[in-house]
Amino acid sequence: MDSNKFRELGYNYGNGIGVEKDEKKSFEYYMKAAELGDAVAITHVGYCYNDGIGVEKDEKKCFEYYTKAAEL
Repeated sequence: MDSNKFRELGYNYGNGIGVEKDEKKSFEYYMKAAELGDAVAITHVGYCYNDGIGVEKDEKKCFEYYTKAAEL
């Protein structure tokens, strides 16, 4: 599966579109897309860390992911 599909699944789980809302699954799919180099997904991972969505809040990791996305 390509990064766009993983990112779309993350979005759908995060917003309960066609599936029951599940922030943890949303984060996991965004992370899979981010690992494939998807800059938008990397930004979403940073956002999740910033607000504690599906993962424990971590401002340091948030900054790291936002920096990675900006570099792309």
